[in-house]
Amino acid sequence: MGLKKLYHKLKYKPFGRDKFIAIGVETGLSIPRPKNYQRTTFSTKSNRYQNLLVGIELDDIDQLWVSDITYFWVNNRFYYITLIMDVYSRKIVGYCGASTLEASANMEALTMALKMRKKKTFENLIHHSDKGTQYVYKDYVELLESRKIRISMCNVVYENTHSERLNGIIKNEYLRHRSINSLADLKRHLAKDIELYNQDRPHDNLNKMSPHEFENYLQNVPKKQRVKMNIYVDERTINKQKFGQQLVLF
Repeated sequence: MGLKKLYHKLKYKPFGRDKFIAIGVETGLSIPRPKNYQRTTFSTKSNRYQNLLVGIELDDIDQLWVSDITYFWVNNRFYYITLIMDVYSRKIVGYCGASTLEASANMEALTMALKMRKKKTFENLIHHSDKGTQYVYKDYVELLESRKIRISMCNVVYENTHSERLNGIIKNEYLRHRSINSLADLKRHLAKDIELYNQDRPHDNLNKMSPHEFENYLQNVPKKQRVKMNIYVDERTINKQKFGQQLVLF
């Protein structure tokens, strides 16, 4: 994890946070942010699914899951990681490491998420993703619809920022520091690191709690007392849905 969060985890703090971060950066302990050069999204031209996040306000788990696919470089080849996160608690509820971009990886991640939540149907849940072909795969759509989960898709990458940020955390704060030489290694470390993320990583927006701690905390907080969470939607998407205009992206 980053230096700011490491400082929060320290039981003994010999000096202030800013000094701790400065020393960490000076000694090479900060986390590098490599650029993403690998394409993982091959978009469908279908307009079947709109962005359903316009104007919504979250106050509970299982209201919004976001998903994305990212790459991971191992021994001169790419492997791929699919993640599904509950936005309100930041908990990763489903994941899969794979050697290809086939939709079977997304199916595995979604099946895991449904198994974790232990619900036959979801009253108010939206599944949000980019327009990747994996997310319009027939079996994937049917599985979502069978659980009464509404399907939402973004029009620009900035409408899925929670997934983009999560990808960076898992790759740069965890996996890049492991000895990974094969798909089996990736899957093993992915499982361990997601458990660390869910159980141990403090989040600023969760009052320094981990996702697991925050979900337990929510059980004793009435909805009317919870912090409301708004989701970013590009202004062009809002105008398109409000005025029925054709969305043109440059």
